[in-house]
Amino acid sequence: MKKFILLFILIQGHFLFSQTVLATFPLELKKSKEYRQIVNAENIDTHDVFAFISDKETLTILKYNSALFLTNQYSLPRPDIAYRQLAGYSFDDEGNPTLYWSTTDLNKVLAVQYNLNTKTTMAVFSYELPFFNQTVITQFQENNTFYILAEKHFEQKLILYVLKNGKKEEKTLDFSSFKFQNSKKQALAFSQILEVCPIQKIETNKFNPLFKGTQKTKLYAIKNRLLLTLDHNDNETQAFEIDLITFEIQEKNFPKASTKNYVSLSNSYYHEGKIYQFKINAEELLFEIKDYKTADTIKSIAVAQTETIPFKSSPLWLQLAGQKAKEIKSTSNFLDQLVYLEVGLTVYKTPKAILLTFGGTGNIQFTDVINSFTGNDIGDLLYRYVPTTLYFESIYDKKLDRTKQDQEPLAIDFISGFQQEHSEVTLPSIMRYKNYYILGYYDAYAKQYAMRKFIDGFERNF
Repeated sequence: MKKFILLFILIQGHFLFSQTVLATFPLELKKSKEYRQIVNAENIDTHDVFAFISDKETLTILKYNSALFLTNQYSLPRPDIAYRQLAGYSFDDEGNPTLYWSTTDLNKVLAVQYNLNTKTTMAVFSYELPFFNQTVITQFQENNTFYILAEKHFEQKLILYVLKNGKKEEKTLDFSSFKFQNSKKQALAFSQILEVCPIQKIETNKFNPLFKGTQKTKLYAIKNRLLLTLDHNDNETQAFEIDLITFEIQEKNFPKASTKNYVSLSNSYYHEGKIYQFKINAEELLFEIKDYKTADTIKSIAVAQTETIPFKSSPLWLQLAGQKAKEIKSTSNFLDQLVYLEVGLTVYKTPKAILLTFGGTGNIQFTDVINSFTGNDIGDLLYRYVPTTLYFESIYDKKLDRTKQDQEPLAIDFISGFQQEHSEVTLPSIMRYKNYYILGYYDAYAKQYAMRKFIDGFERNF
């Protein structure tokens, strides 16, 4: 408790030093707040940073170089408001952006190419995306390209829409030739798995909250490839690597360690060439790290319910929605409650270490006794389901050896605190840039766009 109080004091004392202003630009957004939007973006080839800022009438494009000095700006009327949202962007070989404006359902997309040097709009392309018998799963940026991923109904296929330089391609990712089965070795269809375990997009260069790590099917966008991992089967992690150049699909399987009791819950998480696997039941906890290329085991730890978890760096925490986290004293109590949740883990690299978060998320049933108007002493029982997170943290060094250093606050903690303390912050757009985070936002009081830098930890070098 003393350590927690000290950490709280340090966070408060260092809060003003947790961020610095990178840039401001005077700008007054018009009314109709529902049309306002800010998107920050990085051209990964040049490392230029862009801010795309729109209201109901105007689009403003700000371009900053890699040292974050403003080098260009362009304001012009925004497209028809029928294309309500700025869904994504891409960059051409000259570094000019193409913005993809869309209807809220993404069925109609307007691609507009902008030339900042000549202050002109070069080309406009409009598309109607054929989402018939399809469900949009996610949209994302990779390789200066905008992607939309959809699931094909009643078929073992995903559809990947590729938008670059105003051009649209449609790629079919066919999984019908691969075999899927559950933990009892019963055959499943790919579509059956996605119906129960929908795909969760993981941000590979950002901190991901635990609820994303507890999802059974995860999608990682990595340079020139996608990685889809499935953990519906507690005996293995099934992974599919999708080449974004050839669109070929390769399968890899990573067996999971066996528990003494067959009944168990499990999940995995991919991070920088490693597969981290987590498996539990009421009697034990298993944790393994495997090399993605070779599937060789790098680390394997088994913990019985009667033992203390040797690799935890924090207490075992129980967090109920709207309440302060409570400490759980024993491994057995932790596992007893964890088996009622969706289990998983996340991995995040800070400048000093690798932070792992293990646990579960979901709803736990609680029973309350309420007074009865009938005069009964016992009263009536009220059943309620409370959103619950159960977790602990573990800190490793870059060589995947345990370290005893304390976990410092993360940039995302400082960003959250800054937003809570500053009501003028509107339209926040957060992006990872180099080894820190940029919070771009509209300052509603000062009438300006602002960018602030946030880093993980307490060290300040500005």
